[in-house]
This record gives sequence, C-alpha cells and structure tokens, in this order.
Amino acid sequence: MRDDKGRLAVRHVTTLANRACTQGRNLLLVGLKTFNGQLEFYSVDEQEVLATAEHFMASHIEWDPTGRYVATTAVGLQTDNSFRIWSFQGRLLFEAAKDKLSQFNWRPRLPNLLSPEKEAELLKNLKQYTKKYDEEDEALLLQADADVLQERQKSMDEWKAYMARRSEHIKLLDGFKREMYGPRYDEKPYTLETVTMEQVIETKEEPYKP
Repeated sequence: MRDDKGRLAVRHVTTLANRACTQGRNLLLVGLKTFNGQLEFYSVDEQEVLATAEHFMASHIEWDPTGRYVATTAVGLQTDNSFRIWSFQGRLLFEAAKDKLSQFNWRPRLPNLLSPEKEAELLKNLKQYTKKYDEEDEALLLQADADVLQERQKSMDEWKAYMARRSEHIKLLDGFKREMYGPRYDEKPYTLETVTMEQVIETKEEPYKP
C-alpha cells in the first residue's frame, strides 16, 4: 500500500481475531461478530492460505488439545446459536445449532508423561520409530492372515474327514443291502403300476316285453 506521497507503507486498517494452534504451525484468522465470521486457515510452514470459509456471527474459536481440529461458536444471540468443528486444513467436519448454547470447551487432554528431552528425541527420530511400528503392524497383519488361513484349513480338514466317514458309511450300507437282497440287488430299479382294464365278453340283444 502506498502513502499520500506514493511511497510504500503499511497502514493499519482493522484488527481481526487470530488464534495460533498450540500444537502445530497453523493459524486461524477470524472476523468475529460484526465481521460475519469470515475464516482463513493459514499454514505457517507453507506461508499460504489453506482454505477460506464462513461461520456467520461467530464469536469464539477454540483449538482442540491435539491441534488437529478447531471449533467456531456463535453464542449470545437471540437465535441461531451454533458451533462448527473444522480440520486444521479448513474442512468442515460437523455443525449443529443449539438455541441455549453459551460456551464450547474441548475435553482437557491428559498431561504428557514424557520429559521435554524425551519428546524432542522422539520427534527427531520419528521416521525410525514409524518404520519400526509399521513393520510391527505388517507382522500383525500377516499373523492375522495366517490365523484366518489356518482356520480355513481346519474347517476344510474337518469337512474332508466328515466326507470320508460318510463315504465309509455308504460302503457299509451298500454291502449290507447286497447281502440281504442277493442277485436282486443288481436289478434295475422298477416301479409297480396298477392298471384297470374293462373287457366285453358277450353282447346279446333281446326284445323288450312290457
């Protein structure tokens, strides 16, 4: 922006609320209340705007303890009190209207049990730990697949054993029938049918005498 003499200068126009994520490198620029809830999600690392959005008459914003989500709320209104939950990239994840909404707070996160030195070491060697746990996850998946295959093989073996017992039973039954019926056992199957026939033996005509 240039001043009255044409020189480059910075001039204060207005002040917007901004909230930095305490667990990351992201900013949320918000025009609260009379600025109609204009939102800009900004990445400090990339130095660029990730997304723009709007929450009409938003009055408060709250980052969650992990730094991955942020909530905008519109409270103190006669109507249309509401809250919305966004990802740090600016994607709307959830929204709800609550007439009597007065405050929005995230559930507190448990304190970190690691010392700052240990946490810094973990962050420094994060790729090594990630590779290690990825290998463990892969091993667990392979074991799960092996367990499934083993269970399937067990079911198949049980089915084959049942079919073998069934086949033996059929052979014994066949031998019993052959011994019982003798040569008739090899006869082809047949059916019995009952047939009724009418046959005229003799026809004789006689005059009618009343």
